[in-house]
Amino acid sequence: MTVPGALPAVELLRPAPWKMLALLAISAGLVWVAVGFADRSPMIAWACGGFFALCGLVAAVSLVPGANHLRLDANGIELRALFRVTRWHWRDVVRFGPTRVGLHTVVGIDFADHVHAAARVRRLNRGLTGFDGALPDTYGQRAAVLAARLDAWRQAYG
Repeated sequence: MTVPGALPAVELLRPAPWKMLALLAISAGLVWVAVGFADRSPMIAWACGGFFALCGLVAAVSLVPGANHLRLDANGIELRALFRVTRWHWRDVVRFGPTRVGLHTVVGIDFADHVHAAARVRRLNRGLTGFDGALPDTYGQRAAVLAARLDAWRQAYG
């Protein structure tokens, strides 16, 4: 068991910008391709161009400072994604662990029985990944290392 004194008062983890920069560049390229098809197939060009422009907009907003982070403190976890904040207390989480979602290894989360939010989605997630949910990023760390770090916080303050 980790001693609370061994942990900082607050730990703030931020995602690396490379994924969003790549998404922004790819989206811009595909919008440019859609514009090239506008004279042959305007409806398809507008649909594809609009979709990829929206993807690029999401990537650009994700790059704004403060848009995304994982904040750990004695009270729990604060997950900020695209300026939307979700907060879990340490007593609400049972375990963390690495799991696969598609081609990516992420940190899975299992919630305590008293947490009833999104029960159907949690059952679906459990069937697909073995966990109730997952973090959207690994914040520049390997999933197993981040899961161990989160579990140390949970054991210290849960």
